[in-house]
Amino acid sequence: MISFRSSLLVSVATMPYSPILWLIALDELTMEDVLVRQQALMPWLLCAALSLTFCLAAFADEVRLKNGDHFSGEVVNMEKGVLLFTTSYAGEIKVSWADVSCISTEGSHNFVLNDHQVLSGRAICSTAGMIKIAGATLGETAAIPVAELEAINPSPPPPAVTYTGSIAAGYTQTDGNTDTMAANASARFVARSTRQRFTLKGRFNYGETDKLMTSRNAAGSFKYDFFVTKRLYTYAHSLFEGDEFTDLRLRSTLGTGVGYQIIDTDRTSFSLETGASYVNDDFETAPDDNYMAGRWGADFSLKIIPDRIRFFHTHEGYYSFDDRSVYITSETGLRLTIVDNFFAHAGVDYAYDSDPVEGNERYDATYKFGLGYEFDL
Repeated sequence: MISFRSSLLVSVATMPYSPILWLIALDELTMEDVLVRQQALMPWLLCAALSLTFCLAAFADEVRLKNGDHFSGEVVNMEKGVLLFTTSYAGEIKVSWADVSCISTEGSHNFVLNDHQVLSGRAICSTAGMIKIAGATLGETAAIPVAELEAINPSPPPPAVTYTGSIAAGYTQTDGNTDTMAANASARFVARSTRQRFTLKGRFNYGETDKLMTSRNAAGSFKYDFFVTKRLYTYAHSLFEGDEFTDLRLRSTLGTGVGYQIIDTDRTSFSLETGASYVNDDFETAPDDNYMAGRWGADFSLKIIPDRIRFFHTHEGYYSFDDRSVYITSETGLRLTIVDNFFAHAGVDYAYDSDPVEGNERYDATYKFGLGYEFDL
């Protein structure tokens, strides 16, 4: 007889299906004893394997296609004619709903019909092209054509009004041969519904050199848009701004016009506007002025790297019908997301006046750096 203790390694190699605990517990059993016990254990192992396979299959949803293919996994949803299905062997699978013959599910789902009726329960594959919905309160429905299903577990509808905006500020200071200080702040708020959009913006810049003020200007605006179509809209707009170093106490405008939203996606936004505005300039020393002007505007935003880097540019100009002078103001910059909704930004505020007050330059540029917070409600 061969001692099992003296041939432990041989036994492991020749009996791959024996439990490890048996090898530890065995002492002086012979090879014949081990084989007998292994044969007695095999039916139990086979039953366990079949039971596990049956359980896994029992809790899987199934999709059958019109070409005869079928696969098991979990139904996630179906929207806009596309079924999203997850499997353990291929991850997420997207299938055209037009190619689906029928589905069956173990869990309860929300099924939306073409008439917007919502049925909650599990799907039962009745025959090709037909399913039944069974639920605790619903019972079991009659067979429903697969083509009459509009959605499965649809996403919740978007809110009636969305609110987005940002707040940013920056500060720089130098000491030594030249003492300088510069500060800036800006804010933007947008409320948007399907047909309406309200935009409120404001900015402030301040600077000193050797304790003497070298810049101080501020601006604010609000605009209301009403979308006649998905792209075309009418607007009402007003701008208020002042700049102590260009002799401008307050410039105020009020106007209306039309705009076109060329692109409006999560990554890119681009719109153009044109209209007419009444402009009133109130100066510190120069004579005040007021006139009618043609107005144009542009608003562009692009996420160069989604959720990371965004470029933006806003621009509006006024053309005086009285003396043909032109006034342009714009804001251009980059935003870099730091963490979550916090970002760093760098940009320039630019203003051009073709007919400035005597002694002033035609253009002003303010370069800004700072940190900010962006919100989306």
